[in-house]
Amino acid sequence: MKDLNSYLPLVVLWAKKHHDLIQEQGAELNEEGMEMARSVGVAEPERIRIMLVDEIPFQEDPVVYSLAKSVGMLSGQVTGITFGHSIYIVKGCQSARLYSHEFRHVHQYEVLGSIGSFMDVYLEQVMTFGYHQASLEKDARQFETGL
Repeated sequence: MKDLNSYLPLVVLWAKKHHDLIQEQGAELNEEGMEMARSVGVAEPERIRIMLVDEIPFQEDPVVYSLAKSVGMLSGQVTGITFGHSIYIVKGCQSARLYSHEFRHVHQYEVLGSIGSFMDVYLEQVMTFGYHQASLEKDARQFETGL
């Protein structure tokens, strides 16, 4: 596995591309969704857009795919992913638990300030501790609702 500095720019580019796509084509939250987002700390829920997809598009970039595989993100348990205020949700997996988890990641992006800053912290955590033990993932799981 390469070091973080070799992965980071490529992952940030990939994330920004998907952020922009979701912002252009994704759906706005309804009032219930905005209230759930506020309840987990999101400051600007009106900026959130969600796009339903058949699968998270890890495979479109070989570097992202390799990284996701190496840290345990391809186990079938990743049914949503967040890029700033943009969220992919896998069709058929929609639930209050998943939405609240992803909304908490939106909050984390807001606190960290940018996609690049979030990915810097997130990648270091998943590369060091694995996907399930990363602090940002643990934090998001603590805010899951509707269990």
